[in-house]
Amino acid sequence: MPVPRQDLTPSRGRVNQKLRTRAAIVAAAQELFDAGTTPTVAQAAEAALVSRTTAYRYFPTQESLLTELTVTAGVESIEELVARPVDESDARERTLAVMEAFLRNTFEAEGQYRQAARLYQDQWLAAVAGGESSPTIREGRRRRWYAQTLAPLRSQISKADWDRLITALCLLSGPEAMITLRDVCGVDERTARKVTAWAAETLLRETFGDPDHP
Repeated sequence: MPVPRQDLTPSRGRVNQKLRTRAAIVAAAQELFDAGTTPTVAQAAEAALVSRTTAYRYFPTQESLLTELTVTAGVESIEELVARPVDESDARERTLAVMEAFLRNTFEAEGQYRQAARLYQDQWLAAVAGGESSPTIREGRRRRWYAQTLAPLRSQISKADWDRLITALCLLSGPEAMITLRDVCGVDERTARKVTAWAAETLLRETFGDPDHP
C-alpha cells in the first residue's frame, strides 16, 4: 500500500510535530497491545486521537506497526539507562554503555531489526514516489540518547563539532551498523562489539581529549 504524500516543510518545528505524532501512535498501539488487543493501524489512530490517514502515513500496514512495537519494546532498558543522572565524570562511560546495550539489543533481536529496516526503506521509497523530498520516517532515538548522555560535556566543544560527534556515534549503532558488521564485514557479535567500542572510544578521545592525560 503506497504511503500518501505528506506536506513536509523544512521547518524543524514541523518535523518535531511529525515525530510526536508518530510517537503518540506507537504509544497508543502499545497500550492496546498491553491490554490484550493486537492493534490495527486504525485502532491505534483512534486511540491516539489522530486521523486514520495520518496514521497510515507512518504505518501503511499492521505489520509495520507491530514491527515497530517489537523494536520499541526492546529498548526500554536503554531508555532507563539514558534517563539516569549523568555528569562530566561519567558521560563518556554512559555513552559507551548505551551504545553497547543498543548493539547487544540489535543482535539479540536481529530478525526483528532486519524486518524493521526493510519496512523503513519501503516507507521511504513509497513516500518519495508520492512526491516527498525528505520523508520523516523514524524517530531517531539514538541521536537523542547520545545527546542526552553527553550533555554534561556539550559546552566543551563547538556546535559543529557536537553535531559531527553525535552523527558519527549514530553511524556506529542500530540495525544498519549491525547489518554492515554481519553482512559486509562478516564478523561475529563479539568482534562487532569490540570494534564498535574501539571506534566510539576513538571518536570521544579525538573530540574531548584523552581522559587519562588531560
